[in-house]
Amino acid sequence: MSKPPVFDPNGYPVFFKKRRGGIKLTRAEIREIKDGRKRLRREMRERKVYTRHEFEVTASSLGLYFDKGRFLVLWLWLWHRGALAALLGAAGLAMGGMYAYSTMTELRGHFTINLSDNLIDQGFELSNTVDFANPTARIYGTPVEDAPCISIVDLPSDVDNVDGSHNGSNYFAHTFYLAKRGEGEADYEFSLSVNSESQNASKAIWLMLFEDGVPTIYAKASGQTGEAEHIPSLGNDRFGYKEPLFAENQFSVITERAGRTYYRLTPRSFVNDRLVTESIQENVAQDEVHKYTVVIWLEGDDPDCTNDLIGAHIGLQMDFHLLERS
Repeated sequence: MSKPPVFDPNGYPVFFKKRRGGIKLTRAEIREIKDGRKRLRREMRERKVYTRHEFEVTASSLGLYFDKGRFLVLWLWLWHRGALAALLGAAGLAMGGMYAYSTMTELRGHFTINLSDNLIDQGFELSNTVDFANPTARIYGTPVEDAPCISIVDLPSDVDNVDGSHNGSNYFAHTFYLAKRGEGEADYEFSLSVNSESQNASKAIWLMLFEDGVPTIYAKASGQTGEAEHIPSLGNDRFGYKEPLFAENQFSVITERAGRTYYRLTPRSFVNDRLVTESIQENVAQDEVHKYTVVIWLEGDDPDCTNDLIGAHIGLQMDFHLLERS
């Protein structure tokens, strides 16, 4: 007969450890996550975001969550307290755990924008609107669910001209502003990166980043050749875009037929598997404002956009940090 579990003074099994990503957490790490969730909940309430759905989406992308499950240990604990309670409790927890797991798997694909503490100390702030009516240090993008594969030609031409979250049914789009309110000049850098994904979804997503109205198109290098993507692919001159779209310098002429010119699109490749791009902004003066728009879609003409991605999710973040001057 197996030995019953050892319990702490509160009646909990001593080996009932919280985990994140399958890794046991220390007491300090557990406390840090709990404190982070409290701070996040307070920040979101200040921005009038109250739903549990949005809270768990954001907390998940920031690593402020615990794994669900541990049913066997709970079952042993409940069995130790009473057979009937164990049966009912284990069944209820199993159903609740499966629901939580499926929900979190679906919801983790979203976008966050973050300012570092030292940028905040320098007087930097974010806003979804150019008037900075509600300045903040963090912005949460609204997720797009069940997005199909589309073409860049399906994106609206004015995608950089709408403030805040302005998703379409088949693409993500968010425009925001960064301003320096503190005195003097400062330099900052930013990185745009993938923070979570399933089914290798990043291989088929394409991004367009507008910096003060100037667009750049990005895509992960070809999974087949490791080289930059091209649409149409090199050597295939049977079709092309009828005109350059958004970032004209990333389109090259393929051919001219019947008085019409056809173009090939070559996006910039991701820096690596996680990092899409990074950049530096220097000599930012007091009250200087910079505008950014991030657009994300599944590019249907990318060979990696296949049925294997059905049910996949992806989450990205854009982080701004102060550059220390020597």
